[in-house]
Amino acid sequence: NLGLDCDEHSTESRCCRYPLTVDFEAFGWDWIIAPKRYKANYCSGQCEYMFMQKYPHTHLVQQANPRGSAGPCCTPTKMSPINMLYFNDKQQIIYGKIPGMVVDRCGCS
Repeated sequence: NLGLDCDEHSTESRCCRYPLTVDFEAFGWDWIIAPKRYKANYCSGQCEYMFMQKYPHTHLVQQANPRGSAGPCCTPTKMSPINMLYFNDKQQIIYGKIPGMVVDRCGCS
């Protein structure tokens, strides 16, 4: 399952990964040394019946309880970390790999 990649000009209405740059400087987060910004991406779009569903469970829940389920949602199905250099609360410089910071793939779940 590869997922779909879109951009701000896309006419795709189905679940898709869109580009999003997070700018720590714009947030005023001066405790982050590097990176100052990074490509985080995000998921958005409609999840039609059986479109890119990551888990068989999602389909089964819809079948078993169609009125009790809002249906699948467009959500990250694969994420990756970023390496970050930052100051901790003791003003020590820390280098760390922060998990779950980049959306690599989107799907319906």
